[in-house]
Order: sequence, then C-alpha cells, then structure tokens
Amino acid sequence: MIDPNLYWVWLQHAFGEGSPIPYRIYREFPGGPEGFYRAGPVCWNALGYVSEQQAVALEGFPLAAAQSRLEYAAGMGWEALTPECEKYPEALRNISDPPAVLYIKGRLPDLNRLPAIGVAGARDALPASEDAAKQLGYQLAAGGAVVVSGGAVGVDGCAIAGALSAMGRVVSVLPVDLSSPYLAQNAGLRKRILDQDGALVTEYFSQRNPGRGSFQVRNRLIPGMCQGMVLVQAAKKSGSMLYARHAADQGRSLYVYPGPEGAPEYEGSRLLLDQGALPVWDGAAVLEDRGRWTGYRPAPAKGRAKRSRRPGPAPRLMPEPAPMPRPERALADAGHDLPPEQKRILDLLAAGERSIGQLEEALGQPAGKLMAQMTVLELDGLVESLPGKRYKLPG
Repeated sequence: MIDPNLYWVWLQHAFGEGSPIPYRIYREFPGGPEGFYRAGPVCWNALGYVSEQQAVALEGFPLAAAQSRLEYAAGMGWEALTPECEKYPEALRNISDPPAVLYIKGRLPDLNRLPAIGVAGARDALPASEDAAKQLGYQLAAGGAVVVSGGAVGVDGCAIAGALSAMGRVVSVLPVDLSSPYLAQNAGLRKRILDQDGALVTEYFSQRNPGRGSFQVRNRLIPGMCQGMVLVQAAKKSGSMLYARHAADQGRSLYVYPGPEGAPEYEGSRLLLDQGALPVWDGAAVLEDRGRWTGYRPAPAKGRAKRSRRPGPAPRLMPEPAPMPRPERALADAGHDLPPEQKRILDLLAAGERSIGQLEEALGQPAGKLMAQMTVLELDGLVESLPGKRYKLPG
C-alpha cells in the first residue's frame, strides 16, 4: 500500500510551499491527492486552477522522488505531517492555505489539546521590547501555554528564551529547512527547544537560506497554529504588521504590547491598538483573556505594585478591522519603477479584486515568490489585502 503522504509531498513540490491548491484538491477532488495523481496530465491540464507550468511540474516529479524525500527525512529523525495525519494541528485546517507538508524536528506539542500563543516582533528590538518579550514568554509558558515564534534574533529569540526559562514547551517555525545553519547565533536556543521537548517546524524540505517569499510563507503559520498572537514592537511598515493581517484573516485574537509612549518604533503597534487589538503588558492577561487561566500569577513587574492595564474596558480585535492607513501614492507614478511582475499584478487587480490563488494561476508564479511580491506592494501602499487572502487596489 502506498503511503498517502507521498501524494502530499508530490503536490507541495509542484505547487510550492504556501499554496492553497493542495488542500483544495484534498477537499474537492474525487479521491483527494491520490485520486488527483491517478487522474493524470489530461485532467490536470483541463482544470482551471492548475497552470501549464504547474502541470509540467506535476508530471516531472515522480512518486519515487517523493519517496526519497520521506526516506531522507526519516533518516534525519524528522517527522513529516500532512493534513491526513492525526497529529496535524487542527487549527491549520481552518486557514485559507494549510501547509501540504510540515517537517518536524523534536516533539511537536499536542496543539489540538494545549493552548498555543504566538509571540513575534522586531528583530532590531529596543532593550525594553526584549525585556517585555522575555517576560511575556516566561509567563505564557509558566501559565501552561505553548509559545510559538519564529526564532529570529530580537523579540522572537527573547520570547523563546523566556519560555524556556519557565521550563515551557516551545515551537519555532523556520523559513528554511531543518538542517540549515540559518541564524547560527541562535543555534544554542534551538538546541534548548529540543532538549525541553519542543519542536522546530518548517514547510521546506530543502532550503538552506531564506528565499524570496520564505518569511511570508512562514509567517502565516505562527498565528495559524495558535489561538492568539502577541506582537511586541511593530513599526508602521514592517513584517510584524503582516502577522496582524494573518491573525485577522484567520480569526485569531490579536494582542499588542503598547511599548513606551510615543516611541516611533511602536507606531505600527499604536495603529493596531487604535483598530481594536487588545493591549497587554504581561502573559497572564493573555491567558486570562483566552479563558485558559491555570492559577499561575506572575510577580509584579519591576517598578509596579501590580499589573498595569490601560484604564477602561479593553478593546477587542474586530473580525474585519478597518484598513491600515497607507502612504498616498499615485499608481501611475509608482508604476514607473516597478519590476514587470509587480506591474502585471497591478494590471490584474485594476480589473477587480483577486484571490491569491487566482493571481497564482494568472501569473504562473510559485506561491512563495508571489507572496513576496504581494508583501512588497502592500507595504508600499499599492495593494490592499482583504479577508480570505484576497487583494485589491487601494481606494
């Protein structure tokens, strides 16, 4: 009997990491991934959501190659999880683009049973932000939550260090493969994650260094695995702001550490709070809000007699928050210096809003590369993201 995971590896190779198409095939095509494989090229070419380039990739990657990948992963001690696996995080099934394959090193905590909270923020973090991230990670882990982060330097690394200090479980989601030397300065932290029964997780089987779109592909998974997402030090135009987009799109609670009053490094954080994100100063407040309070009560923060909260009722993230303010730029002027592929995206959106799947089909680009282009355009204020991984021109 053929391992059903083979078909998922085959689909992920053809459609690319971050693509919503493999899960669509699983849900909609008769027989799922195996039925799709057996349908063959004539059928693939007739489907409106499979591009010619993708059909070629499907035909050019035999199941024997997928089998070799799984055998290599097993030899390295990695676990390969697909949506047909019992241990696959249930929360990921409820996002618009569930990963076809997750490669795991270590022991993935039972995210279907344990509360999980994502923590992320600036790499070039202020000392106050690093202290806040350590405190948040420590208190979340001590309160019984799994801390999920990216593992970069700055806020991510500090949140992980705090959680490990509380002897908690940590999941670090990487934009590279599991044998990559990426961020060597955090190698000791990754070892501690594994030593404390945590896990390193990635969609990438073979990617030594982050490529174009790798962070965008990775970033959706952190809130996707969790019930809530905490942001520490988000600048107005930063990747941290995209975590907020993912959290809103995925229906996750968004928590924001307000930071020093008026600090320019927190301008994006203040925008999110104005839009309804919940301000938090410690991990206990997050756990209380999630309704998973376990009795742990942190010591008062230094210089305060008790935990500080903003006066008045705490605002909540609305299901469809107001669009983020973006710099005003005339598309005609901005387009002069854009690469051809970005101009093509704007041309498609000029005819009306499109989903990421529709753009992928029209452009014939891998999901990761396309998401990188969308991120650049969004941060430049040239496109606007909508719930359900849809995009339109501003205005």
